[in-house]
Amino acid sequence: MLRLIPLYALLTAVTTLPAQATQWQFDWDWAVSAQHHQRQNSDFIQPRYDSASHLDGLLDVQIGYGQWSGLFALYSQDIYHSQPQGWFDDIDNQWIVRELAWQGDVDIGQHNVDVSLGKIRLDYGVSYGYRPLDMFKPYRQNPIGLSVEEGATVATISQFDGDGEWSLIYTNSHWSDANIDAFDEANQQQGMGLRRYGLLEQHEYQLIAYYDDVRRGALGGSWVSVIGDAWEFHSEALWQHKSVGYELPNSEYQAVGIKEQGNAWQALAGFTYTSMTGHSLIGEYWYDSRAWSTSEWQEAKTRANKLHSNPATAPLASSYAQGLSHYNLTQHSLMIHWSWDTQAWLQWQSDTNWHWLSNVTPKLDLLIAPQDGGVVATQWLTYQWIDTGATSVDLEFTARFLTGKSNSAYAQINDRRTLVFTIKGKF
Repeated sequence: MLRLIPLYALLTAVTTLPAQATQWQFDWDWAVSAQHHQRQNSDFIQPRYDSASHLDGLLDVQIGYGQWSGLFALYSQDIYHSQPQGWFDDIDNQWIVRELAWQGDVDIGQHNVDVSLGKIRLDYGVSYGYRPLDMFKPYRQNPIGLSVEEGATVATISQFDGDGEWSLIYTNSHWSDANIDAFDEANQQQGMGLRRYGLLEQHEYQLIAYYDDVRRGALGGSWVSVIGDAWEFHSEALWQHKSVGYELPNSEYQAVGIKEQGNAWQALAGFTYTSMTGHSLIGEYWYDSRAWSTSEWQEAKTRANKLHSNPATAPLASSYAQGLSHYNLTQHSLMIHWSWDTQAWLQWQSDTNWHWLSNVTPKLDLLIAPQDGGVVATQWLTYQWIDTGATSVDLEFTARFLTGKSNSAYAQINDRRTLVFTIKGKF
């Protein structure tokens, strides 16, 4: 019942369309990532080990043939792990179809329309830190280490006019090859909708109306304005009739569970400033009514501490950690992002001694929860080691720190500090 239009049926529908003479195209990406986690106790969970390390690997291949395209991944987790120490003992190998689709144009009556059929990563969000319009199969924003994002089963019909585009959309997010948690599974949806994208001089907008079997109706929109050469302003919002999330039980002796909840909305506003010397600054604020409020987090911590005091009820305390699975941990969030395009800066420098900086890209994120004072700081430092045009190898060091007030929601995350070294390349 959940896959009313299975992928093979979608793809079979286009097999009779005219083929074009072409050749196969293959693009390979690979990455190996070593992570070290420094643990901390929380009100919900006391980790078994103070620290842990592991090694993961990823091989991606993007295949193109005419109007067909596919993106496939071999994702290996825990090639090495330190607790307990061992190589290949508990390795988890996953073969993942990230995308597999046909995209082209067909004639319907007197109209020529663009058609997309298959498994596609579809995201209409316009923001950096959080994307409310990433509504079909939400993706992790700015993850550290390796991340494999899959598309949803999608069928779209689009037609352009003089001012923009109309799109009729069907999506089904139940096809998932990667391991997912209970929260993501509960939010898997199937539905149809209509999207309008338009251009108004230096501005662009979107309007989306969508109905699925989880939200039971959703309305969304976005607006982007470019002002001069340096400034960009963006906003997006989504209202949904129903939502699904973890809810505190009526009794403290019951486990936290996933429940259907009432209407919810998310809204974001932000800006981007880019200087001539390559510095880019993004500032964003967003609100998500589905996240736990400050009082709900305080109630969860109070209950968990009480449950921990009794050995018979201690296992129930860990169920409150499921609140950390929500897409946003707090209702109010601020994001400040800085990055530096060193090549743009070097164009203004006459001293050739700084030429080595052209291969270095630094980035910094500060995610702040103003309602409780929690802060997540993440920095990336990427060095392009090899670039021949056909092949490339990058070295990347990432560090993420949980800081801010000790009673914040972010302080309940057990990874106090995460250090990641990644080597990745293309061939």
